[in-house]
Formats: sequence, structure tokens, C-alpha cells
Amino acid sequence: MRYVMALISTIAALSACAPTPPGESAAVQPASPGLVTLSGTVFYRERIALPPDARVTVRISDVSLMDVAAPVIAETELATGGRQVPIAFSLDYDPARIEARGRYAVSARITDGGGRLIWITDTHVDLPSPGQGVDLLLVRVSG
Repeated sequence: MRYVMALISTIAALSACAPTPPGESAAVQPASPGLVTLSGTVFYRERIALPPDARVTVRISDVSLMDVAAPVIAETELATGGRQVPIAFSLDYDPARIEARGRYAVSARITDGGGRLIWITDTHVDLPSPGQGVDLLLVRVSG
């Protein structure tokens, strides 16, 4: 078990050092006193244009407990206004709500103007440490 934890810590540390393509991530900036700002981008790989009225929602959730709805720590929603991916975001959250033993995820979704889900994160993305940004890869929702 210790070996697995050491390996996970090493991989996380190395991935934080990986170069980020230009324009795909922003650094975390201090927000108002007591708050931390998580910045980053949402993107997908397909060459499909977003509708001009699309909306992006980014959320930090407490996923520490299984089989219960994950409480939302912070959320932001923004209109794309015709912009295309990658779309930058920033999300303020209270670091006092982050417990050292907890598990937290960052997720994103894109809906059309009618609220229909069209893109979503489909994998767990850990909340990065303050001072690091995050890039969220979305997948297309069929239907």
C-alpha cells in the first residue's frame, strides 16, 4: 500500500512538471482575501463548433463519500458568446472547505442554449493544489 501511495505521489508530482501547450491553462491567481482562484481551460479534441448560445459550467465537488450526492464546493457558469474551445475559466473557492483527508474533483459540462447537455468530463480530475491550473478534457454526449 505504501508503494502505491508513493507511486501516486510521484506521478502527480511529475505530471505537475509537464509542459502545458500554449493557451491551454492559466495559473491560479489569488482571489479576494481568504479565497483561492482555480484557473484553467475546458476543451475537447473533436473539430465540432459549439452553438453560439452554449454555456460552460465548471464545478469543484467533494467526492470523499461513495453512494451519496457529491456536495458542491464551488461552481461557475459562463456563456461562450460564440467562442470556441479551448475556453478559459476561473473559479473562486474557499480553501477552508477543503479537508486534508478529503477527495475533491473538478468537472465541467457544456450545454446548449436550451440546457441540453452536449459535452462533459467523463473521468475524475483531482482538484490541483493552490498555484496550479487545470485543463479539463470533455467528451461528446450522444443523443
